[in-house]
Amino acid sequence: MKTSCNLFEGIGYIDPILIEEAGKPLKRKPVSLVWLKKAGVMAASFILASIVLLGINTAFPAFAEGLPLIGEAFRRINSLGANAATYDGLVRAVGVNGENGQYQVTVTEAYCDGEYVFFTLRLEAKDSRLLNMQSFFTEESAGNSNIPGWNVEINGEPGGTEFCDLPVFIRKGYYFESGPIKVKLSQKAEDGSTVQVGAVLGNLSGRTQEDIDRNERGRVVSIEPVKLQFQLTANAGYSESREAAGVSIDGLSLTGWSSSPSKFTATFSYPYLGAAGVSASARALDGTDLGGDIREFGDFGDGRYQFGDTAVQTCSFAGPPQEAKKVIVTVSSYGGEGVFGEFTIDLDTGEAAASTGYEEQGLPLLSIREYAEKTERAQAESSPAPAPSPKP
Repeated sequence: MKTSCNLFEGIGYIDPILIEEAGKPLKRKPVSLVWLKKAGVMAASFILASIVLLGINTAFPAFAEGLPLIGEAFRRINSLGANAATYDGLVRAVGVNGENGQYQVTVTEAYCDGEYVFFTLRLEAKDSRLLNMQSFFTEESAGNSNIPGWNVEINGEPGGTEFCDLPVFIRKGYYFESGPIKVKLSQKAEDGSTVQVGAVLGNLSGRTQEDIDRNERGRVVSIEPVKLQFQLTANAGYSESREAAGVSIDGLSLTGWSSSPSKFTATFSYPYLGAAGVSASARALDGTDLGGDIREFGDFGDGRYQFGDTAVQTCSFAGPPQEAKKVIVTVSSYGGEGVFGEFTIDLDTGEAAASTGYEEQGLPLLSIREYAEKTERAQAESSPAPAPSPKP
C-alpha cells in the first residue's frame, strides 16, 4: 500500500492537514449538514438528500439496498426528477466507470426524458486512506484553466455549469454516492434517439469530519482527471404539452402546461404586479407534493414589464408520478397574503378548470387585478418626487 505522503503525489496543491488526517483512525461521527461554497444551492440539497439515505442505510440496511437511488434521493429534496423512478423502464442501470491513481467513479443509474439527462455516481477509493473523508465535492475550476473541475458534454457539446449540477459525494460506508446530477439539454432529444454523455471530473476536494465540525470547506485531494463516457436512449414518450385557452380567474389565466417524468410546468398570464411575479405550488390529486416553483426562468427584475403590462410567467415543478391523473396548481401572492387562483389539470384529457381546494387550507382568495393596482399605487407613493427644475 502507498504511504500517506505518496498518496498525494502529482497533486499541484495539497493542504498538509490532509496528510496528517490520513494517518489518523477513522472517526465514525454523524455527518452534519454544511453548505459548501461554490457548490451551489442544489449541491447542498444533494447533501441533505444523501444524509437522509445514509441514515436509512444505517438503521435499515436491507430496506435501503432496495431503494431506487434516483427516485428516492430526489423525492427527499422535492426537485425535478423526484418521481422518475415511478415510470416504467425509464431509469436504467449503467455501470460505466473511470478511474485515476486514487479513486474510481462509476455511473450507476441514468435516464433521459428528451429534455434532461439525470445520472448518479458512486466513488470508491483505491487507497483506503481517502476514507478519512466524509464527503467529496467538485468546483468549476481548480485554479487552472487547463484543469476544469467538472465538465459535461452532451453529443459533443459542452453542457456548462449553468445547465449542469456540480456533483457532491457523501460517504455511505466504504464508498461515496452523489445525488442525482441534472443536465439540461441545449436542444430536446427526439424519442428513441441516442444521447452521448461525456463527463470529466478534473479536481476533487474532500472534507474530514473535523472540517465539517469546524465549518471549514475542505481541501483539494486530486486533480488527475477521471473521464466517463456513456450513452442513453431518449425516452420522450411520457412527455406532453397542451394549451389551455379560456381558463381564467379574474385576470389570472392558465395559458398552457407541460408534463414529463422530470418536470411539470404551468404558464400563466396576468396583470404585472412587481418584479417577483407570483408564487406557485403544485400537487397531484392523490396528494403527492410536486413542490413550489423552482424559478427556473428567474424573475422580472430585468425590467421587461412595467405596471399596466400583461406578464407571462412559466412555473416549474417536479414531474408527477406516472399513475397521477390530475395535477393541481395553486397560484399565490409572493408575499403570502393569499391565493390568486387554483387550477386542476387533467393529464389524460388535457382539460383544465378552476378549482377551490385552497379553501380547505383556510387561505383567502385575492383579486390579482386589485392586487396589481394596489402594488402600483404603493410603489408610486413610496417613490421620491422628482426634483423641481431650476429656474432660468
